Amino acid sequence: MEIPEPIRERRRSLRVEESLPFTIGQRGYEIEARTVNIGYHGAMCELDRDIPMMTQLSIALTLPAAGPSGRPRRVSAKGVIVRKERDGIPGGKVRVAIFFSDIQPKDEAALREFIDRRLSTD
Repeated sequence: MEIPEPIRERRRSLRVEESLPFTIGQRGYEIEARTVNIGYHGAMCELDRDIPMMTQLSIALTLPAAGPSGRPRRVSAKGVIVRKERDGIPGGKVRVAIFFSDIQPKDEAALREFIDRRLSTD
């Protein structure tokens, strides 16, 4: 029997494991969630309800303060659900991978700064 080659990483950027407050808005409702991990181009978050694949979303997340004198930073983006996971997640929750399809340059810069800061301390 042949040993399969490892699955190649398809993400375009590294992710950091971080639990951040995350709000998803879609068609007149909001869902509060927390990220499992986050990268420059997307995030994995855990939800209490299922959302269909390829659903377009409005997203808001809060990045922690950069230091003792800093303030938390709110980042907004548009996104789309590109993957879902259910197996092994307790409490009937579902994890969804969200690709950030539209993010303003200032919000993208804040997100990159946060991720780069986290990567340099790990």
